[in-house]
Amino acid sequence: MNDLQELSTFSHEINNSLTLIYGQIQCIEKTYDTLTGNDHWNRMKDDFSSLFDFIHQFLAPAEESSAAMEPLDLISVISEIRSSWSYYLHKEQIRFFIQADPGTAFYVYGARSKLFQLFHNLISNAVKAIQQKKETCRSPHITHITVHLSKEQGHIVLNLSDTGIGMTTEQQSRAFYRGVSFHPGGNGIGLSVVQNIARDLHIKIHIDSAPNQGTTFTLIFPAYEQQLSCPTRTEALTK
Repeated sequence: MNDLQELSTFSHEINNSLTLIYGQIQCIEKTYDTLTGNDHWNRMKDDFSSLFDFIHQFLAPAEESSAAMEPLDLISVISEIRSSWSYYLHKEQIRFFIQADPGTAFYVYGARSKLFQLFHNLISNAVKAIQQKKETCRSPHITHITVHLSKEQGHIVLNLSDTGIGMTTEQQSRAFYRGVSFHPGGNGIGLSVVQNIARDLHIKIHIDSAPNQGTTFTLIFPAYEQQLSCPTRTEALTK
């Protein structure tokens, strides 16, 4: 059996297990109907749904695996992902900031499930880098993840920065290689998935990093001739 077949079989088994787990979640919700008003419970169900979508796309034939494209508000996307990671961020005492001009809309045209998977992998990488720095540096240091959004020459530019262990120039050159990981116990799949999704959605991605100084991933979203007519909104961006 080749690697692709083994990975497909593995993903299929994960899908079956998650289906059983989600069935138990639905049973619990029916028993304790007050859970439907709990934000953390609803977020958990949304995360399960996103994971199901990703696995379905992986298992589907190539011609059927394209996810629906739609206008997406990047601030809303990042805010939802921050909420999903809130437990782990609180546990590791990592602050998460979203920085953007109030009232400015940052809409892109893309596949929701793929975009969520991309950012989940980037944030997972950032959290592991921060954990690794905590383990190697005895002196206390500031730990945070920052997402900064801006508009430059018709493009939306997103910088995702962490205060983690950082990477050498040589490590940066291999960061997106499948199977290459610089974190203890890492499988080297997360960033290769990020690169594949970025390629599918025509997003340019760059790394800027230095040892013990943290890492910044810069994502440049493609410009579109026709502006999406979406309302602007003002909200609290930092937590």
